[in-house]
Amino acid sequence: MRSNQKELRCGKAATAITIEQQAIYISQTGKWSPIKHAAGALALVAVSLSCAASARAQANNLDLLASSSPVVNVADATKQSAVGAPRGELPEAPLPATFAIAPASAVARPIQESSSVSDSLAPDAPDTAASTVAIAGLSPAARKAHFDQLESDFESGLEPTNSLRGSYVQLKDCPDDQTHARECRMHWKPMIISSLVFNAFDNGGNLYTGFWYRWETMHGKWWDRYINSAAGWRWDKWKDDNPFTDDYIAHPMMGAITNNIWIQNDPKGMTLEFGNNWPYWRSRLRATAWSTFYSFEWKLGPLGEAGIGHNGDHIILDRGLITTETGWVELVTTPAGGFGWNIGEDYLDKHAIRALEEKSRNPILLTMYQFLAPSKGFANILRFRAPWYRDSRIVKANSFWSDPGDGLSASTQDAMKHATAYGNDGGTMPAAAAVRAAVLSPSSTWRGPGGRHEFGAWWGMSLMSGHIWGYEGDVKYMPIDLRYSYELHRHNNAWALRYSPELTALSMIDWATPSKPPVATLYNQRKRVYGSGLSPVGFQWDFLPLKTVQPFFSGDGGFIYFMDRVLSPQGSQWMYTVDYGAGINVFRHRNQAWTIGYRYQHLSNGNISLHNPGTDANTFYVGVSRFHNKGE
Repeated sequence: MRSNQKELRCGKAATAITIEQQAIYISQTGKWSPIKHAAGALALVAVSLSCAASARAQANNLDLLASSSPVVNVADATKQSAVGAPRGELPEAPLPATFAIAPASAVARPIQESSSVSDSLAPDAPDTAASTVAIAGLSPAARKAHFDQLESDFESGLEPTNSLRGSYVQLKDCPDDQTHARECRMHWKPMIISSLVFNAFDNGGNLYTGFWYRWETMHGKWWDRYINSAAGWRWDKWKDDNPFTDDYIAHPMMGAITNNIWIQNDPKGMTLEFGNNWPYWRSRLRATAWSTFYSFEWKLGPLGEAGIGHNGDHIILDRGLITTETGWVELVTTPAGGFGWNIGEDYLDKHAIRALEEKSRNPILLTMYQFLAPSKGFANILRFRAPWYRDSRIVKANSFWSDPGDGLSASTQDAMKHATAYGNDGGTMPAAAAVRAAVLSPSSTWRGPGGRHEFGAWWGMSLMSGHIWGYEGDVKYMPIDLRYSYELHRHNNAWALRYSPELTALSMIDWATPSKPPVATLYNQRKRVYGSGLSPVGFQWDFLPLKTVQPFFSGDGGFIYFMDRVLSPQGSQWMYTVDYGAGINVFRHRNQAWTIGYRYQHLSNGNISLHNPGTDANTFYVGVSRFHNKGE
């Protein structure tokens, strides 16, 4: 009878394990797998037979399992679940209704590989289903605390282990890796994407602030002018006649940013902090080589100042100097100065910023700390991470917008990707899968991507005027807005209505001011004015809220106050704004989305001045948003 009872309990445990594996697969892929189910059924039969044989052997006083090593490193929760169960018997526990993960103290320790299925179900081994904790059922505070402990244990307690495709090397071991492991190879795709984003930012800044950059770029035969710009470079000159701050401060910082773009995508350097050792210096020299290439492309390449602005093919009068603004100086100070800047930031990051992080995790203070390492913070933004993120350590902000996964270090993220791609194969893999489950576990009540609260930013440009309401033509308009939205109502998961006020952080309006000689010069044919404002009235209608691609309609109303009179000498600095438009949100993660959209915007002073020309802008824009659910 005792043998039959053991066989029954053993079968239940095997069934729970098989069902749990199917649940893990469904939670990770979002679909049920018949192949996975069939494989699980075969494994269930094998485990049950082996387990039953072990139980009968023990009942006959055959000590066949004496040589096996029982798993004793278990969580306190596991020990409590086994209270009352006789030694050698598996405690019975139901499988959680939602996908669950093991407690941090249990998951973070490497699991000993068994020589057989019987060993894995040794008499002293606890039922894994009994030691699970349902993430979706925890409160936000408990879920965050659980994840913090899980991540900390994972970072400090795991060692590399065998995987389905060979030896898995953790990122922290990549600087000394000699096996050319796949995990330790350069991440070329994200590095190139971040570099292109940085290049677009630099070019956008020149075009945004310099009328003549736009004029020179869009006039003449572009390819011929680009070749002439590169050929006309003054290789015999050191100075390029730019201000001292440009040559010896701004460009070394540019070099430091490109260094960090390389470092944060180089497994052999991303987890290294300042230190006088060869792996550290090697990684920084590799980054400097990339910075040198980027510097030459920026000055002489088609995506740099030779192609955008055509520096070198024409002479300009700048601060009383006749110059082409070319020379050796910035080709040297960008990579060389960037190398020194990067070393200095690494030193401050290790000895100053790390200590400040321990005193406060307030997001505002964490952002302020980055002024000690501005190139690191900016490079993080280029990869769409918080400025205080670090690959080498866990840095989590205590804020409403911080999800548990925000502070994941590079090692944890890499292990999570490995576990997802190659399965749960022991050692680091169960822990990585557990961390992944904690990060991806959705709200218990929210359905679909996104969240009730949204915070985002967008940048737009209008190069041609409309005439539905306004009549002033040839007006260029470029706004940068911050937006917040709150879901007011959702109708049968078909559409949702959101309240979406916006803050116009910076707005630039540029219009023609033609004049005739002798007053007219090349520099007084247009005028540009900057301003800021607010749109407190804003609504957005989202469609298909359960999909990763969600179209929407939007409408906003507010005002902008400019630094000078707009569109006319008799105009006003105060302009009212009304816009309507459409676009799509594309969710790249459950709580993060890209936005591409169009707005027809009307700007008018409402006849509060002597002259009210008014203008309409056809604004195309791109943006990024972060979503959150408080208390859900």
